[in-house]
Amino acid sequence: MDFIRIEQLELECIVGVRPRERHRKQPVRLDVVLGLDLSHAARTGRITLTADYDRVATEATTLLRFREYQLIEAATEELSAMLFGLHPPLESVELTLEKPAALRGVARGASVQVVRRRSDFPRRRVATAFGELEILLETHEAGLYLVHVEPGRELPRRSVAHRELEWAVSGELSPPVGAHGSPVIWAEGRARGSLNSGAARVTVFSCVSPPLTGAELAGVVR
Repeated sequence: MDFIRIEQLELECIVGVRPRERHRKQPVRLDVVLGLDLSHAARTGRITLTADYDRVATEATTLLRFREYQLIEAATEELSAMLFGLHPPLESVELTLEKPAALRGVARGASVQVVRRRSDFPRRRVATAFGELEILLETHEAGLYLVHVEPGRELPRRSVAHRELEWAVSGELSPPVGAHGSPVIWAEGRARGSLNSGAARVTVFSCVSPPLTGAELAGVVR
């Protein structure tokens, strides 16, 4: 297996269980090791056969800033599920997420390191009126989904009962739901619908916090 590494990705976000950590952003550092076969990309020059480290860094930063985690353990699990969903060539992911200020004056930092394989995240696919909902991961805190919208179909107009992060992975809806590097965050109570007017399937990444309820999921099932 070959590896792509991103070292010491730095950002600030809400992460922690203590009251002071819930209201103030703190610095975190993320190391990413992506395991995959790089020979096909090396021989063809096609970036679709590898994992674009610039995209990976942007995706990880976007999710961490949106979610406001309590545990860094939850953050690494969701990051792993997202990366496997967005980058099909990946076979394994190793993540180290560090909170440098967690033990200030006592230690240099505190971190969690995890190793995950694609088989750790079996996906569930649900047929819908607009195409298909692919469930990457659901926990008590959030749900991570790939939303596949077929040509001529429309994401339903509905009220948003959660905080949602969305961006188009491939293709474009009208009106747009955000793009890579410039996602859309929907606040509670907002309603919208988006049409796929193109000739190809559109895929949207969505993180919903808290996750969709059974009733809400039933509402999108065909």
